[in-house]
Amino acid sequence: MLHSLLCCNDDGFVLLARYFQPATPLETRAAYEAQLARACAQVPQLWDATTSGDQLVVCAEQLVVLRRTGELRWLLAGSGEYDELLLADVMSVWSAAVTLQLEKKLTETSLLTNYAKVVVALDEM
Repeated sequence: MLHSLLCCNDDGFVLLARYFQPATPLETRAAYEAQLARACAQVPQLWDATTSGDQLVVCAEQLVVLRRTGELRWLLAGSGEYDELLLADVMSVWSAAVTLQLEKKLTETSLLTNYAKVVVALDEM
């Protein structure tokens, strides 16, 4: 099942977090995000501009597919029937949808300006 979708800026601040199990307590979410940040920090050159394609890390028994689109970093986590290939397909669909919602301006400012449209698109996932 899908666990979460996070969007971060270049400084690592979470701009958008959507957990697909709404009963997840805030403390658990914060701990997961901190653990995910540590896991990503262990991968050298993870967010380099020269790196193309999706990256994969494992965090808290979740497979996490990472993709950089413009200034935004997207992290999609899942487990069970969602293997890395299916997560990558979901990430591709999400990237296309968010690119459309942000009118091809993949910046932090554009995300915050169009936040409502992005959240509605995310709720339809």
